[in-house]
Amino acid sequence: MKILNLDSISVVILDDEKLNYTGSEIEPLWAFKKFNIQKDSIIAFNGALNVSVKNMKDLKDIKEESKYGDVLIKSSNAINFIVEHFDNPDLKMIYLRQRILVSIAKEIIEEITNKKLKRNGDDLYYNNGKLSVSIACRGISSAKIHLGINVSNIGAPDYINTSSLGDLGIDIHDNQNIIDIMEKIATKYGEEMDKIEKDMRKTMYLI
Repeated sequence: MKILNLDSISVVILDDEKLNYTGSEIEPLWAFKKFNIQKDSIIAFNGALNVSVKNMKDLKDIKEESKYGDVLIKSSNAINFIVEHFDNPDLKMIYLRQRILVSIAKEIIEEITNKKLKRNGDDLYYNNGKLSVSIACRGISSAKIHLGINVSNIGAPDYINTSSLGDLGIDIHDNQNIIDIMEKIATKYGEEMDKIEKDMRKTMYLI
């Protein structure tokens, strides 16, 4: 596990273990319970996606897709990012931060693959195939983001046209390639958040 402690946020890369995303990881204080990280954080890990209806936060998706069964978000292999902010942001703020994270992921994947992705809101697409899933939500003590990006199409829902890092030409059998992508995305997000905090502290107020 690698930990980069910036001034305002911790960046954690799980480079030595697999961890599945079930939806319970979006609950408050997960990073503190699991990794003893007691500040704003982004945790990046590689594992399966397996989210049941009871753990989903997007009511629109639940209404539209519950006819397909109990497990709606699934993939045998994905990279996942869990973000938590404790500055009591409103729901709009955490959705704006989610868009920053998704845009960073798009930028880095395009740089690595030299292929163009499309972003529609909080979703990334390649060749009209859905590459990612994401949610932003707010609790009493913090706000959270999850972003999952398909490493492989195996295990994805058959009623959704999906794409993956493998489709983009990345050698997904080389685990270091996956770790490098996770680390670049998580680190850039952490640095972006840290820079925003520093910019706030150098800007003079309007009178």
